[in-house]
Amino acid sequence: MAVNLTINKNGVLEKAELADTSIVIPDGVRNIGDGEFCDPVVLQDLIIPHGITGIGDGAFAGCDWLEKVTIPDGVTVIGDKAFYDCYSLTEVIMPDSVTIIGNDVFADCNQLTKAELPKRVTHIGDRAFGWCESLTDVTIPGNVTHIGENAFYGCENVIIRAPSSTCAERYATDNDIKFEAI
Repeated sequence: MAVNLTINKNGVLEKAELADTSIVIPDGVRNIGDGEFCDPVVLQDLIIPHGITGIGDGAFAGCDWLEKVTIPDGVTVIGDKAFYDCYSLTEVIMPDSVTIIGNDVFADCNQLTKAELPKRVTHIGDRAFGWCESLTDVTIPGNVTHIGENAFYGCENVIIRAPSSTCAERYATDNDIKFEAI
């Protein structure tokens, strides 16, 4: 696999030039920087190592063929549009360390069917899952205090599962989204 990575002195992965469908981000990288560094490569497999604490805005946006992402423990913030327009994304595994899911993070991920949000998430950004047409099942922990505008816009068949009397239940009620108490 031919890969050319640019990592700055602070351990931020700023650019990746790929000639294959997979990437292993090396140890020592602490943050994945802003920008669509993988487009237009047909990236399918992504291994993010432990030690990463943040995924920058638009980091993997436009990776149309990306199917599965496992985010390692230690990541606390997933930046705006980090996985925006990843049309083939079917599975995202997020660790409990994630507390903030930014705006449009998974917007237009048309093949995503299920999202189980980490137990420590408190903030879900605007349109975070907007236009995820296949999304049917979202589990939201009880400690979420903010669900942004149109967070599930265009998700016609989504069911929000969360504890009753929470921000998630109020959001579902206010936006005519089916809700199930857990």
